[in-house]
Parts: sequence; structure tokens; C-alpha cells
Amino acid sequence: MDRPKILYVEDHLESALLVKTILKNICDVYFTENFEDTFDFLPKNKVDLILLDINLPGEKNGIEVLKVLKSDENYSKLPVVALTAYAMVGDKERLLKAGCDDYIGKPMNRLDLIEKVKKYLNLT
Repeated sequence: MDRPKILYVEDHLESALLVKTILKNICDVYFTENFEDTFDFLPKNKVDLILLDINLPGEKNGIEVLKVLKSDENYSKLPVVALTAYAMVGDKERLLKAGCDDYIGKPMNRLDLIEKVKKYLNLT
């Protein structure tokens, strides 16, 4: 059976490598850094889950990525978990309302990340 695949949309390499290290025994983790790279990657690669940073470089941030994902029938059922430094009061609710399936604030709790990834990959 193929290993589950996650796309982590994140512009900081250190954060991306940390997540890849934490999840190395659970799934394969791929990275894109911005809106354009994400929608270049997705049509060519099947993923089971997206971890999404909200503060991305360029004109289109993570909310724009989320809007396109949720409005495209090819990706609308793909679970999206915000993994972001937006951790002020109300940010979690705002991101869930925008269409994220779940939320993890940075700095992240390693066990929380593993638990939520397993949940959305149906590995629990």
C-alpha cells in the first residue's frame, strides 16, 4: 500500500523540514512555497492532506489558496489543516469559518500535529 502523501504549503524551509522530520514515519511530506507553486504541484500529484501556512509570500496568501481549493471540485473534499503563526484570539475560528478543516497554531505541539495528521489520514 502506498504511503499517505501530504502537501505542506510553507515558505520557511526550517518549518517545512521540521514537519517532514516529525511525520517521517507516518507519511511522505512534499512542499510548495506559494500560491503559484501549489497549483502547479497539485494537478500532477495526488495528496491526501494539505497543511497550510496562512502567511505566504506574494499577492496570494494561504486564505487565497484555501478559497481556490474549496471552490475546485478536484480539491474541495481534500482536508486542509491550517498550520500557522496566526494564533491570536479569534484566528482559529476565522480560519475554520474560511474553510479549513482544522487548525494548529505555531509554535506547534508535536503530538497535536501527529494526532491531527493521523485523524485526517484515517490512521487512528
